[in-house]
Amino acid sequence: MNLHPLGDRVVLTLEKAEEVTSGGIALPQSAQEQTHFGKVTAVGPGRRNDVGEIIKPDVSVGDLVVISGRWAGENVTVDGIEYKVISSADILAIVKKG
Repeated sequence: MNLHPLGDRVVLTLEKAEEVTSGGIALPQSAQEQTHFGKVTAVGPGRRNDVGEIIKPDVSVGDLVVISGRWAGENVTVDGIEYKVISSADILAIVKKG
């Protein structure tokens, strides 16, 4: 990928919303919730604090994360793939499996 985030920014690929409920009911597009999950594909080096130390983001490439909303960050398309570039402050949680 030729997209390298700067500072404390993180590049995500958004996860698709569920099209079928756990009970097996198919949801029309209008009824599906907007996704607020993304998979981390790149992480910037971090931001500098007041004394010049670099504070790295708390996420790593491959993490599944919850973001603060669909309006956070900027959508960009590189090589035909859509990404979302957000500040690490817009990440609310890391989803752990198991």
